[in-house]
Amino acid sequence: MFKQHISSMTGIENGYLIFSLVVFMAFFTGVLIWTWKANKTYIDDMKNKPFDQ
Repeated sequence: MFKQHISSMTGIENGYLIFSLVVFMAFFTGVLIWTWKANKTYIDDMKNKPFDQ
């Protein structure tokens, strides 16, 4: 599926497309894993931070 879309694009090198897709997926996968493993007290502390002033 991706191969057909990438091969139909002209004027853009495939290396940049694949690199940007990998960076995009790695970033959001990392953020998703961090949210699952994050300490809940840390998240609650950061959530209430603006109101602690």
